[in-house]
Parts: sequence; structure tokens; C-alpha cells
Amino acid sequence: MPDMRDEMRRTFGDRGPAVGRQPQSNRTFVQFPAGYPAYLDANLCIRIELVTTVAQRLADGFKDEGKLTRHQLRAFYDHAKRQLQRLDYGTPFCEVHAEIARLKAFASDRAGRANNPLPDSFKGFIDRNVDAVVDETSFKKGFMPHFEAVVAYCARLKD
Repeated sequence: MPDMRDEMRRTFGDRGPAVGRQPQSNRTFVQFPAGYPAYLDANLCIRIELVTTVAQRLADGFKDEGKLTRHQLRAFYDHAKRQLQRLDYGTPFCEVHAEIARLKAFASDRAGRANNPLPDSFKGFIDRNVDAVVDETSFKKGFMPHFEAVVAYCARLKD
């Protein structure tokens, strides 16, 4: 069975399959801070670290992991941005909230794809942030500025 042996070497190298280890595709570099994401401070202003250090650390983690593409990131951000525009045009938050919540379903679907899957770390980012959106204020003053900062720090992702 030289064909099978060649295929195994191409897949696993000369060491053979890694028994008892997680495949690299499930490895995550992104660490979420404790209590993440608590968007607003006592004055109902976004916590500065969410648009600076935390956003930069998350973006660096996504880049280090090397699996998130700019196209994937922009698809999620653009969907969120459209919901912000809908709010600005007067759509009630309850209608927009359902569309924001759909980001979790989109992330789950894309993470499960065989070709070009969404990294688990980015799925976790989406899940945590969508769960933190409970009203218009948390969306407009918390989620969107934080997401925008992460996108800005991810400027050098591959397409």
C-alpha cells in the first residue's frame, strides 16, 4: 500500500499521526480577558481598553493563528454595520437585535465548513460579543466601537 503510506506522510510527516493531541486546526491563540466583554463603565462610556489594548491583543491573536481572512472578518463586520445603519434610520431595536443574534448562527455555520472554515477563536469572539448585546446602548456604545477597533487592528490579515 505505497499510496496510503505516501498520503500518510504528506498528511502527518514522518512522525505519523499525533495520537492524543488535538489537531492543529482546533488550536486557539486568542485568550479572552476575565469578564470579557463588559463594554461600558459606570458612566455608560465604552471602556477604553476595549478599543485599545484588548482589541489589539485579539487582532494579534487572530493574525498569529493565521486562519482568519480579511474577507471573513469583513463579512461579519459589514453585517453588524448594516444593523447599526438600520437603527440610525429608525428601525426598532427588537427587529435589529434578531439580526445581530444571527451572527452567532453564521459563525457556527462557517466554523463547521470543510473548506475555509472560520477559526474557533473568531467564533468565540462573535459568540461572546453577540451575547453581550442586550439593548441599543450596549450595541451602539459597546459592541460596534469594539468590533470596529478589532477590524482596524486586523488590517494586515490576508485576503
